[in-house]
Amino acid sequence: MVEVFQYYSKCNKVINAEMMGVIGGAKEDVFDAPVDGYFKSIKELLDHIYGADVRALLSFRTVREYAIFKDPFFKTPPDPKAMVSADFASFRENREHLDALFVQLTDEIAEADLSKYVTRTTRQGEKQQKLFWKTLMHTFNHQTHHRGAVSQILDQFKVENDYSGMIRID
Repeated sequence: MVEVFQYYSKCNKVINAEMMGVIGGAKEDVFDAPVDGYFKSIKELLDHIYGADVRALLSFRTVREYAIFKDPFFKTPPDPKAMVSADFASFRENREHLDALFVQLTDEIAEADLSKYVTRTTRQGEKQQKLFWKTLMHTFNHQTHHRGAVSQILDQFKVENDYSGMIRID
């Protein structure tokens, strides 16, 4: 099952990079452009994904101390509730680094780790324990869900996009 998560992390890294290419290559600034919906811009939406991914990675430390936690990112990780960056270029750089950490993490996971529990605290302060494999699956599906929302927003701005096909990634 580890291979499934390695595949997910690799696909998310590739697909996120392609999505950033579409957003960065748009004729107008679609990153900050206001939209209707719960998230008021692509920036807010991508920031939400980023914050959730940071929270997930930090909680994975409760499974075991993976080598990725030696990365300088973990010395002072960003506040998951705060905006990651003010501009698209720095956001893109931060996202690429976070995606690389996910790939490194999934390369470190042992099959036995997947049946261990992740301990996390919800935003309401409630402590939870969830199986690691389920938490990983949720994390990757959460990204996929919100990238679909980004795609819909890009469609509304008439920005051609098609970056979601996992099957084409080896």
